[in-house]
Amino acid sequence: MRDASFIAANMRVEDFREIACLWKDWDTRALGLCALETAVPGMVWSIWYDGQPAAAYGFSRASAFDPEHWQAWAFGTRRFRRCVPMMTRHFVDLRQQIERECRRLQVISLVDHDIAHGWIEALGAQKEGRLRSYGRGGEDFYVYGWVREAASQS
Repeated sequence: MRDASFIAANMRVEDFREIACLWKDWDTRALGLCALETAVPGMVWSIWYDGQPAAAYGFSRASAFDPEHWQAWAFGTRRFRRCVPMMTRHFVDLRQQIERECRRLQVISLVDHDIAHGWIEALGAQKEGRLRSYGRGGEDFYVYGWVREAASQS
């Protein structure tokens, strides 16, 4: 909670633009709490860089009714880019567990957050569509998804 709240309070501009537009009343402590409270058990992390929390990421339940439908998320401070290689390796290491426990993993990203789009696509997600006026100020988002292959669903 402390790490996520610190990161939220010191969030890089790109992440603030993408996340704050989804909230009626922006609150960095509430974001930290929300990150932990909605997380799939054991699926939330923070990375420290140069003695301070720099990135928070994890998987939350995307649906209250479907425990196999997850939402991936990440946000960070200006040092976030330094954490991306470690986060990428961690995601790759978790891939088998994710595929076993998650039928659908999705992520949403502000349409002009092109660096995020490249990373999401490099991790194997497919762009599925545009969410028009998804943000409270009319901002559009893209939705990306990974879907468990039918052969491994049994």
